[in-house]
Amino acid sequence: MANLSIKPSKLEIQLQPGASYTQVYTITNNGQQSVTLSSSVDSWVPQGSRGNITYLNSPSDINLSLSNSDLKLGQQFILLPNQSRQLVLKIQVPSELTNGDRYLTFFINQEGSANLSTNSTQLIRLGSHLLISVSNTEQTSTDFKIINFKVKNIFIDTFFSPIKFSGEIQNQSDYFNQIDNSITITKNNTIIKELTIFPDNVLAHNSRQIRCLADQSPVECQLSKPLWPGVYQASIDKTTISFIVLPYTLFIIIIFLFIIFKVIFNINKK
Repeated sequence: MANLSIKPSKLEIQLQPGASYTQVYTITNNGQQSVTLSSSVDSWVPQGSRGNITYLNSPSDINLSLSNSDLKLGQQFILLPNQSRQLVLKIQVPSELTNGDRYLTFFINQEGSANLSTNSTQLIRLGSHLLISVSNTEQTSTDFKIINFKVKNIFIDTFFSPIKFSGEIQNQSDYFNQIDNSITITKNNTIIKELTIFPDNVLAHNSRQIRCLADQSPVECQLSKPLWPGVYQASIDKTTISFIVLPYTLFIIIIFLFIIFKVIFNINKK
């Protein structure tokens, strides 16, 4: 496959019924060979809480076309090595369209090598997601709810167990929105740590597993050891859970040493 890139990689917009929007995409061939490409748009819906999607293979109720004078959607074009080309995608929302989100992907397609055993050709696709909210109002409201928030560890040791958190943020509204929140850890009403939740988009009537932000990347939400023994609270907005940290390892070592001492004492006593 050729070394291709598309910019921007994602588009998030809000449009009123009857409005139109134009987005310029830059397609670049970073490889050393010429490639024959074409463009297309597919609709999709979210699948599960891990950011997976399912393509519908059906036309969108939003009108999409290319505004390039010499190129239409689906029409082939050639990119030479290290050449870039701009494709101008026009998005037209019908005036009678109902409010709500539409999720699409603008694809650049390249035909791969032929599979002789199946007498078919593999289609390689490079895509840019479009998240489009259709609303009569300028400001859309989002209703987030925290669900299944919990500590994953059964036993939390003072010295050896990082505390791992899991949960989901559920979007009960008709419009996508980005997470802007954190997990606040407290002990005796004193803030110990704040973990920034990764700013994933939560799509309409869908949920997203909580991930935390570290070096601009998503990571598992966890509180590093060591921690003083005691009762702690973890909160996201008004959702709060409690957990206890104890020196289990120290207890086990003390019990083990006591047993050894007891055995040696009994042997010497005989």
